[in-house]
Amino acid sequence: MSLKTETTAQKTAANDDAPKLNRRQAAKVATRAKVVAAAQTLWAEPGTYEFWGIRDIAAHIGTSTGAIFANFASKADLWREAMGYEPPVDSEAVRAALKARADSTVRMAA
Repeated sequence: MSLKTETTAQKTAANDDAPKLNRRQAAKVATRAKVVAAAQTLWAEPGTYEFWGIRDIAAHIGTSTGAIFANFASKADLWREAMGYEPPVDSEAVRAALKARADSTVRMAA
């Protein structure tokens, strides 16, 4: 038996040990993948995190918001999974807080 054949046989044996998914589990895995793909599509452009919400993502793939929340605890968790880093903090509230801080810094400097 060649080394290549042994490696293939080992891989096949390892895959046989993997647990098989039932229909419901397979459907959940497929839904999760669709949600992540839709989020990646809708959030691809900078500045779109605040614009596109969970309802928009659900509508994009024709599912319910409940299906998304069955897989992700929050919009931020979905962002982390889809984009691979922390969600942006750019929002009206953050901009207002930064402006207020900048204004107070300017007044202190004057």
